[in-house]
Amino acid sequence: MLRTSKKKIPPAQIVDTVRIQVRDVDCGRTDGRNVLAFVVGIEDSDFYKLANKNGILKQLYTRNQFVICKEKLLSIDEISSQEISLREAAGANSRSGGQSCTRCHCKRKCSTTKCSCKSKGPLCNSKCHKSLSCCNK
Repeated sequence: MLRTSKKKIPPAQIVDTVRIQVRDVDCGRTDGRNVLAFVVGIEDSDFYKLANKNGILKQLYTRNQFVICKEKLLSIDEISSQEISLREAAGANSRSGGQSCTRCHCKRKCSTTKCSCKSKGPLCNSKCHKSLSCCNK
């Protein structure tokens, strides 16, 4: 027998502050597990466009994917017009730099700024080029 909840989730309004849970694979061990955002648009009455100070989130969210905060923790003046993913938003809020899923596919020694890792700052990691020698470790 399938049980259903009779509890209804109230709809969110534009400019409501919301909390989105971040999956474990999208954040580092010491990072927060949530991202604060606010509703900037509602499409087809079921899909919400969310944004925070780092940018507008690329994905649309349904009402069961976030929790409405009682307090207004963000203001609309803090929005950046850049589109970002939830992983990028979590990484921008991180004190440790996020999950660090950046990688390069260099075929040389990663000694120039053509290497995406070297140009952004982090060292090459185990997810970068396989067993090639590297100057950026």
